[in-house]
Amino acid sequence: MVRDASRYIRQFTKEKELLLWAAALFLLLTVAYTFSIDIRASRGASITGDEPFYLLTTQSLLVDGDLDLQNQYETEYYKSFFDHPDDLWYQSTPTSDGRVLSPHNPGLSALVIPGYVLAGLKGVQVQLLAVAAATMSLAFVLADRLTGFRATCWAATLGVGLTATAFIYSTEIYPEFPAALALVAALLIATRKDKPSRYDALYLAVALTAMCWLGTKYVALALPVAGYFLLRTDWHGRIALLAAGIPSAAVFIWFHLHVFGGLTPYGVNVVYTDWNTAQILGGHVGFSERYYRLWGLFVDQRFGLGRWAPLLLAVAPALALLSMRTWEQRLLLALIVIQLLIATFVAITMMGWWFPGRTMLTVLPLFVVPLAVLAGRASKAMRVLLTLLGVCTLTFTAGLAHAGHVGEVTIAVDPFDMTFVPFQAVAGLFPIYTLWTAETWQLTYAWWAAFVVAVAAVSWPESSGGCRRLLQKGLNAVGKRDSGLPPNERPGE
Repeated sequence: MVRDASRYIRQFTKEKELLLWAAALFLLLTVAYTFSIDIRASRGASITGDEPFYLLTTQSLLVDGDLDLQNQYETEYYKSFFDHPDDLWYQSTPTSDGRVLSPHNPGLSALVIPGYVLAGLKGVQVQLLAVAAATMSLAFVLADRLTGFRATCWAATLGVGLTATAFIYSTEIYPEFPAALALVAALLIATRKDKPSRYDALYLAVALTAMCWLGTKYVALALPVAGYFLLRTDWHGRIALLAAGIPSAAVFIWFHLHVFGGLTPYGVNVVYTDWNTAQILGGHVGFSERYYRLWGLFVDQRFGLGRWAPLLLAVAPALALLSMRTWEQRLLLALIVIQLLIATFVAITMMGWWFPGRTMLTVLPLFVVPLAVLAGRASKAMRVLLTLLGVCTLTFTAGLAHAGHVGEVTIAVDPFDMTFVPFQAVAGLFPIYTLWTAETWQLTYAWWAAFVVAVAAVSWPESSGGCRRLLQKGLNAVGKRDSGLPPNERPGE
């Protein structure tokens, strides 16, 4: 009994310590993200792109109790949050019955109702920055569970959370960060140490359902997590997840067919008027002209994640380590690869409209795990290099924040034109994939070579160690077999 009590106290102390580390991270990021609120999106308005239409739907839900935006356009309610001198444009065409719908899933619009009711646009931005900070804090908890390197995970999470992409999108009205929160929460449920129960199945169904209502595109991330959970849980958990998930999927499909006339809301978009779901998906998918995004999403001079956050350049080789370790880490690797493929071959563009990295933002918090694995097992020299990359990342984010606040750049238009000296000093290392010149190919080949060398450098110790362990086991087995002694008398048994 005394031993059990002692074990319980140690476990409680360990969990309390973890929560304190997560709370500190949440507070730091919340303070940091507040500095992104007043950075203007375009020269004419503080918000732009899809943002006004998410809020227009929020207004309609509050005022009219429906998704029809016609009343908002007629009364110009949108001027309470859209400060452009011109009227708000139409992003969609009227349906056959005269409704004007936003071509976006309604999940985000419903999510930000509390913030909008309290303080309009500013209230929504504060609510979303809290969501972003909570997402990164939970990502730290997930990384700590999967790696065991607590201090390293905390530092890696802070580094990822303060990348330019995370900083900018923490207060932008887009569904990526809320979807990331749902994804991280689902992973915490699916990867718990004990076998997941029927109650965990219900919690998982809620998290994955919320993620899908934020965007149909997130179904591709929900399915692997659900599949992994089904493999880990018992029959009670499987039945519970299917009993909750199948009706949820049926409601989702019925709603979109009934409201939007297809499985996605894109059918009402002016670009896809009268297109069915198959045509929309076919119009999105492309290969021959998009393959370069597989690496361009990281190293493009204007829109690459690694260009804006050099720390993330270490993620690519670090992913190789996840493939050699636990099944939980392989699940994260699969999710990152799936999102990378979607960003490469399905997303219309990686070059705007909006700040770089949005197509990868949903899995950005998962980058903490490969970074922590790499840093936790790295040599002193490698840790120094990662620290320098982290410092450079924070410097670029600070430079961008300053340039945005003083009006030097606008985030959705020309952030890459900021004159911040450290940022421009390394510009020549990165190719520009809007200009396919000889220099573009030379820099591309150089990055390919660097990637191959980095993967070999970080994966060889792991793979060679595994080979040595397997060889040693084989030699031990042979030695025991040939010793001629009974099994219970052989050395080591």
